[in-house]
Order: sequence, then C-alpha cells, then structure tokens
Amino acid sequence: MMDLSIFSKKRICVAVSGGVDSVSLLHYLQARENEYGYVLSAVHCEHGIRGEESLSDARFVQTLCAKYGLSLRVFSEDCPMRAKRDKQSLETAARAFRYECFETLLKEGAVDFIALAHHKNDDAETVLFRLMRGTSLTGVGGMSEMNGKIIRPFLSWTKAEIEEYARENGLNYCVDSTNKETDATRNKLRLEVLPLMEKAVPNAAENLVRFSRLATEDDEVLYGYAKELLSVKNGEMHVAFCDKKPLFRRACLLALKTLGVEKDYTALHLEKAYGLQSLERGAKLSFPQGVEAEKVENGIRFYQKKEENFIPNNPWKTFSCEGFDGGRYEVNVSHSPITEKGEWRVLRVDGDKIPQTAVYRFRREGDFIWRFGGGKKTLKKFFNEEKTPVAEREYLPLIADRESGEVYVVCGVEISEKVKVTSETATTIYISIQKK
Repeated sequence: MMDLSIFSKKRICVAVSGGVDSVSLLHYLQARENEYGYVLSAVHCEHGIRGEESLSDARFVQTLCAKYGLSLRVFSEDCPMRAKRDKQSLETAARAFRYECFETLLKEGAVDFIALAHHKNDDAETVLFRLMRGTSLTGVGGMSEMNGKIIRPFLSWTKAEIEEYARENGLNYCVDSTNKETDATRNKLRLEVLPLMEKAVPNAAENLVRFSRLATEDDEVLYGYAKELLSVKNGEMHVAFCDKKPLFRRACLLALKTLGVEKDYTALHLEKAYGLQSLERGAKLSFPQGVEAEKVENGIRFYQKKEENFIPNNPWKTFSCEGFDGGRYEVNVSHSPITEKGEWRVLRVDGDKIPQTAVYRFRREGDFIWRFGGGKKTLKKFFNEEKTPVAEREYLPLIADRESGEVYVVCGVEISEKVKVTSETATTIYISIQKK
C-alpha cells in the first residue's frame, strides 16, 4: 500500500469517472485527508462517447464531490470526432484527452499530483497487452505507483479487493455500459483473455505483474552498463563500438532520446545502427526528427542535422504584439483567446508585466527563468524538467531580457512566474507558435 504521509501539505486531484474503482479511491483518500495532511480535489473527463449516460455520470460525480465538500474540475471532449480527425482508435483518443486534462491542471499549478485508480488487474492487462504486441524487455514494464506527478495508490489492490471495499463502505457508483463491449482490445483482454488465463493457471495476473517487475529490474541493470558506452561532445552523442547487441541497442536509444527522438523509430532502425559498426567510416543512417547516425573512428556519432533557416538573419527583435518571424516557428500574439493546435501550447501572459527591455530571441548561455513554484532555474534545467525535445530547443523563440539572460516566455512551452495572469491583470495577451 502506498505511503500517503509523503503527500503532507500537497494537493492531490483524483481522476473520478464515477465507476467503482475511482469512487472507491476518492472515498479512501478523502477519509484519510486530515490524517495525512494533503488537500484533496477531483477531476472528471467527459468523453462524449455514451450520450446521456456519459452526462449522467458527470452529474453523479458532481453530486458526490459536493457531498464530500471537494472542488471539482470537469472537462468535456467529443472523443469520437477526435478519433476520426486524428485517425486513432477511440480508446487512444480518449486516453490522450484524459492525459491532456491532467497536464492542464498540473501546468496551471492547480494541483501537485493526479491520483488514478489503476489496480493490479489493470497492471496485468497492460503487461499482457504489451507482450502480445511484441514489446522488448524495456517495454514490458507495467505501471508504477508514482510516475512523476501521476500516482496510483490502489496499484497493489486487486479488482476484487476494491469491489469489496465499496461494498463494506456502502458506496454507490456508475456502471459504464461500454465496459461489457469487446470491440476495444483492452476490453477483450479484460473480459475474455485474462479470465481464461486465470482458469488455466491460477494467479496468472499476479504472475504477469511479478514478471514485469523482475524485467524492469533486469532492464535497469542493462541500461546502467549501456550508459558506459555513451559520451557527449559539442551537443552530439557518441556510442562506443560494442559487440553486445542488448547494450549497444540501449545506448543508441539513450542517445536518440537525449536528442529528442521519443517515438517513430523502429526495431529496424536500431538493427541498422548496430550494422553501422561493420561498414566503412563515414557511413550514415537517418532517424526521425532530423537525427543522423554516422560511423566515426571510435564509434557511432548521433547528431541533429541543422536546418539552414532555423533562425532568421536578424536573430532578435524588440518585443511587441506584432509577433516574430522565428525561422522554423512564427510567433503570434493576440488579445483574444487562440485555439490550441498541435503539440505547442497557447500561453496566457500579463502583457503589462513584460518589461520594456524584453526582446524576441533564441536561447544562449546563462539564460534562466523563474518557473511556477519552482524558483529560479537555468533554461537548460527548465527544458529538462519540461521534457522539451532537445532537437527543438535551439528553434524555440523566447521573450527574454536582451542583456541579463532572464527569460519571461518560452514560446509554445511555458511562461515565467513573473508574467503570470492574476486577478489583478488588466491586459491579457495570448501567445502561440506555428511551424512554417
């Protein structure tokens, strides 16, 4: 069971769908709020999937939170339309929507942690799903009780234990009719595959979870050895020659992630990278997001291929609401809300707090920012904490002091504590970036 004492004086927001798992988690945490000293709230994500039933669930959650005296944020989205637009499964679109809601609350500084009601059966289902899709040892790891700002207090509980908790405490909850449908892959695993596995091999779910934990431990050891093959020079990653493919492959993955490549690569990419070792010096391989690998004297060099137009000829301009031509990205400034599109955020700024010495420019040595509740940070550390792709950091326009190095806005990413919008703000401006 998760140690709740570590959340003393923290703000925990429970994601409540209205089902038995999340209602039980809300009750469990609310009953211990005074004992452990955290502050509880809730969020409900209405997916627009089940019509009136979905709206009824939202009303149920509102009534429940009012009963507990908890604040509640409700987000709504037409996930069927989103899935069609983005050419995704409904499952994927709904999950992306939920995590966007969570990210919004965290970015706003409204909460410190998001609590999800995942349990041991969910964990086993995740492991099985990944195994069936052909994952590697690295990808077979299941869920964790704490992953950054996401916490899962019920992860050590089984579904049966949660249902028993609900019965013992007389909890009412909603039943999602789509949970019984087997169109979605997850539901097939939950309703058909896992029960058959449990019937054939008792404790199959428990064994899957244990396997994932052991696999994660093994993987961490292999990554520890793989790091010894890595070196950094002038912003480039070098992987030393190695005939042990599991170590070399992991070192290449670390190099790619450092350069901002988190997805779109395949096992074939890594196989070809291993093959570069046997080719002549100068042989190259292209990866997603403009990253290239080249055989050099002592190993494989990974680097970001520079674009000729990544910054304009005039790399800075006095700040104004006219915006800025930033080469790869164009900065747009408006006094009216802007619809958020793509991967970069629309930022709200108190226009009167931006000093007259501010300019549009790009990052440079010594830059720093005062982030929300986090104190003064170097821009490099800020980028690391925000998980901003390394490949994009040189391209993102800043609004910063021309001389001192203080950054007020990282366009598309975040703003400084010093220019945030408050109840006293008279002039709100909206800043967005668009890839050219």
